[in-house]
Amino acid sequence: MTRTFLHQIGETIRNAMATVPLSLVGWIFVAIPLLLLIWVLRAKIGTENDELDPRQSRWLRIGAATALLLQIVIYGLL
Repeated sequence: MTRTFLHQIGETIRNAMATVPLSLVGWIFVAIPLLLLIWVLRAKIGTENDELDPRQSRWLRIGAATALLLQIVIYGLL
């Protein structure tokens, strides 16, 4: 089988990915939902001119935070 330039690119990417330690990958896997959780808790929902129900937006934030916390715990245990 002949090797094309795509084989070389793929092998280069594979070798680069193999150098990344798995512990770093695990930390990144946990850090992304953690950063999203911080953003969810700090972000403003809508503008002052929107007619959003504050209770509804609060429940949306609580649900998103709960889902992200559960995801962080599960990924942290892996």
